[in-house]
Amino acid sequence: MKSPMPLPAPQLATSRLRMVPVTLTDLDDLHRLFTDPDVRRYLWDDQIIPRERAAVEIDASIASFEARGFGMWVLREAGETEIVGFCGLRPFGEPEEIEILYGLSPHVWHRGFAAEASREVLRYGFEALGLERIFGRTDPPNVASRRVLERLGMTFIRSHRLGELDVVEYVIPRAAFRRAG
Repeated sequence: MKSPMPLPAPQLATSRLRMVPVTLTDLDDLHRLFTDPDVRRYLWDDQIIPRERAAVEIDASIASFEARGFGMWVLREAGETEIVGFCGLRPFGEPEEIEILYGLSPHVWHRGFAAEASREVLRYGFEALGLERIFGRTDPPNVASRRVLERLGMTFIRSHRLGELDVVEYVIPRAAFRRAG
């Protein structure tokens, strides 16, 4: 896999969303989102994470943007200040691969924001960073997340155990994203 060159942490946008790299000033809002019962069900396997764990995630994202040009963006509706979700890229596994992750506040579910933000993050990953492929993983019963991955043009590749958890895994190569775009 080609190693991406570090870039300044970019702001991204779609017609309805403003996407800004997460900072520690977002900690309270992001922790509130991470601990929402409907969000944490799949994101944190229904664990209520402490505020310090959310801070660790933010610090890791900031470091990743500095070192690799990608991390996590917070999502706001255009013209609004409230964080309605997050979307980003992060490394996983050996050999290292890159996965997309996202989560939305329940009050904005069913509006297409997950796919919209994810499509923009995939575009950035492929066009700006030159990534060859990007993975997506979710819990098998998370039908909504599976639909998002499929809408993005990702292909199901396998179900497997990750530690003590069952996951389904999808992938999209850069060439398939260009065709789907």
